[in-house]
Parts: sequence; structure tokens; C-alpha cells
Amino acid sequence: MASGGENDPIPAYAYKRLDRIGAALAKDPLFVDPDLASALGPADRARVRRAAGAASRRIGAHVYVVVAPNPRQSEAEGDDEAFLTMLHRRTGRDGLYLMANSRGRLQAGAFRVPREIRFSDLWDDARPDEDRPFAGLAARLADRLRHFGDRPSASPTMPYRIASPDPFGKENELRPAEAHPKGPFLTGLLLAGPVAAIALYWLGRGGAALRRRTGPHRPTVLDADAMPVEAHPGAPDRPSTRWLRRTGGRDLERLRLLLPAAGDGRGTRYALSAYDAAKIVYDEAGGGAEGALDLAGAIVLARQGRAALARRTENPPPPCFVNPLHGESTHRRPVELDGRTRRRPLCAACNGAKPDALPGRVLKVPGPDGPRPHFLVPGIWRDTAFGADGNTLVPRVLEHLGVH
Repeated sequence: MASGGENDPIPAYAYKRLDRIGAALAKDPLFVDPDLASALGPADRARVRRAAGAASRRIGAHVYVVVAPNPRQSEAEGDDEAFLTMLHRRTGRDGLYLMANSRGRLQAGAFRVPREIRFSDLWDDARPDEDRPFAGLAARLADRLRHFGDRPSASPTMPYRIASPDPFGKENELRPAEAHPKGPFLTGLLLAGPVAAIALYWLGRGGAALRRRTGPHRPTVLDADAMPVEAHPGAPDRPSTRWLRRTGGRDLERLRLLLPAAGDGRGTRYALSAYDAAKIVYDEAGGGAEGALDLAGAIVLARQGRAALARRTENPPPPCFVNPLHGESTHRRPVELDGRTRRRPLCAACNGAKPDALPGRVLKVPGPDGPRPHFLVPGIWRDTAFGADGNTLVPRVLEHLGVH
């Protein structure tokens, strides 16, 4: 197994659990953490092992199933996708990794698997019963493995990228360049506006040229089924800087990979502008509450861009007002959160929640007196409500950045 080097962001002692799981998987394709031993009984374990073996033979790659807790205090800070990526890097074994966490949520990681794997294949948005999170778990795992076996053959690839984690134990410290933030989108951007505009101009020219070059070999109309708009009801209400940076980097990369195939169809112009805005915001995010909101804003912008492509529209649905990290809204109804009752866009999970449960789901960022709801922090994100008050988020952010 790989060992932690001098430049490894995680010290060797933090790898103990990963090493233990990796060693067990070398002997058995199913690993069940002792803390979750009751999640699968003997018959269920046998069923999952059979399903893993069948999927491995059909796919032509190793298949591993992990049932383990992944709390925020873990090496992956509660991010299941990052956990599987770290496990893969640690073991050095390619293949399909499928995980169930302590809440019964499923997450997959596909590493050089000879199948056409879509981003939406990698996670399961089903919300198990909180009182019985492992009910039907064996069947869900087997169905998911069968799904991967049914995917079309393709060249083995690494279909997605995880941003490198911040140094272990320093997840929430500011980077040296962030030591003295002046506010959302550092004030220096106001002076750098013309430079940014020139850079974005050439980025757009390069993207257009790439689309022209790849025209005969790439579809000009996107497959909406290949890019479903995801919901993220389990997004944290108090995300750490590490989580925000990793998630933002991942969502930006997903949008970037979609742009060359977008052609000139509906939604492309919006997606390109959303990417431009998200990339600048992400790269220039500072620290504290303002920096956290900037990173959250970059995530929202990137997802809005993907939604525009998936739905072929220049007017994608606004994000959930309660927590914009939940993804796009599906309903509008009166809610009272910021001292007044207004009709707000809500995701399906927040729309189904009881009114007294909504405050606990609100996105909060660090403040001098404790966590503060996002809509109480002055700035561009409060002014735009992350796009919840109309389809002006992208142009207003670009204007705020000095890019016209």
C-alpha cells in the first residue's frame, strides 16, 4: 500500500482505517465495519457477495463494497466520494467501489472501469428511513451493482476528479493569500475587471474553437438523460471550508467537461457565463463568512450552468432558498425565515419538511457570535438570494466582478 510522503496532505497515522479496509478488501469484496455489523445479516452478506462477484465478471473489473461510517471527524470529513477516492489512492487497486454509510446512503466510485459511467450513476439520492437506515440495504446494493453491469462498455477512464484535500488538521485555516480578505470577491477584482474581461474573452474564443474542431465527432445536442439535474438534500447546513472547496472544485470540473459538447443549443450561453462567474468566484474566495458564501456561490453557479444544459434553457430553476446547496427548487410556498413571510423556492426535501424544522436546514456560515444564516450576511449573495428572487444571478455576479 502507498505510504504518506513528505508532501502528502494526510499524515500516516490518519491512514490506519483506510489501510484496515483496504487489507480486508484484498481478501473479501465486502467489508462491513464492526460498528455497522447489524446493517447486514449473514444471508444479506452472502447476497451482496454474489452480486459483487456477478458484477465483477460482467464488468471485467474488481468490485468492492464497503459498509462503514463516515462522520465529519473522519479522514474524508464526511464526504463519501472523497472517502472512496482516498481508499482507491491508498490501495492502488482500480475498480468499482460501492459504499453505504451509517445513514444508509449509497455512493459509488468508478476508477478505470470499462463501462460508460455517468455522474448520476455515482450516487443514490434515496433517503432511507432515519429510524431504519439499513432496511432493504442488501437489495439496494445488489440493484446498484446490477445497474453498473448493465451500463454500455467503454474504454477504462477516470470519469471524474476530486479536488485535493487541504492539509490534515488545517481544513478551515486560511491560505496565505487569503490572510487579509477585503470582502466577497476581493476588492482587487474591481481593479482587475478589464484583465478578467480580456481573459474571459479569450476563454470564450478558445471554447468556441474547441467546439468547432470537435463538431464532427461530438454531439451538438446534449443528452438530457446523461446530465440529470441532481438534488442534494443531504448537503451540510454548516459546511466546512474543506467541504466547500472540494465540492466546488468537483462541480466546476463537471460543468467544464460538459461545455465542449454543448454546441450552440439553448442553455449554452447561460452555462458559459455561469462557468466564467463560478471560476472567478471560486479562485478568489477568501476566508470567514464571506469566503464561505463565495465558495457556496461558486457551487450554485456551476450547478445552475449544468441545469441550463440539462434542461436546454436560459432560465434554469432557482436553487432552494433554505439551503442553496440542496440544489434546484421544485416548489414555491410561503416560509418565514428572515423575519418576514414570503413565497420562496424550496427543494423537494425542504418543501416536505415541517415549518419548525426549516431553521435547522438553513445554510449557515461562521460569524463573530456563532453561525449566521446566509440571508443575514450582507453582500451579493444576500442581495441576489443565490438566484432565488429571479433569473438575474449570473449577470449580477458578473457585474459585481466588473466583467461585462
